[in-house]
Amino acid sequence: MKVFLAAIIFVGLAVLLLGVNIFFFRRPFPDGEISTNPEMRKRGIKCAKKEELELLAASRGKKLCAGDGSAACSSCKLFSCK
Repeated sequence: MKVFLAAIIFVGLAVLLLGVNIFFFRRPFPDGEISTNPEMRKRGIKCAKKEELELLAASRGKKLCAGDGSAACSSCKLFSCK
């Protein structure tokens, strides 16, 4: 029972210490979305799906399909354009 109680206290303390910036200073939670995180964009890190589409488009010699209903979108069939 002592080990279980010690483990619960340790986990609670760890959660509290890891969340100090969020709980006490009201800083926003770090953005983990690859496409909207400015630091990842600055470093050139892209979403795996977007990178695969770019490689596929480059190998076919076509424009990248953005899913916006453009001419490139009608030929790739990856997005349903309406």
